[in-house]
Amino acid sequence: MYDKNSGRSRGFGFVQFSNDYEAKCAKDAMDGKVMLGRSLKISYALGKVRGGPVIVPRLSTVGQHC
Repeated sequence: MYDKNSGRSRGFGFVQFSNDYEAKCAKDAMDGKVMLGRSLKISYALGKVRGGPVIVPRLSTVGQHC
């Protein structure tokens, strides 16, 4: 993500996955890794909806291993 005024990186971004399993594997593999001299902090994004909160389902990871 870039600052619209300065054009500089805001230091975060978003990635979408086709399913919960792939998202969990990517998070497990990359959280805490160092990229370009900075430690990555990977977390699941919370959605935004106008006018109220969003319910974000928990990942179903029972029996799945990366």
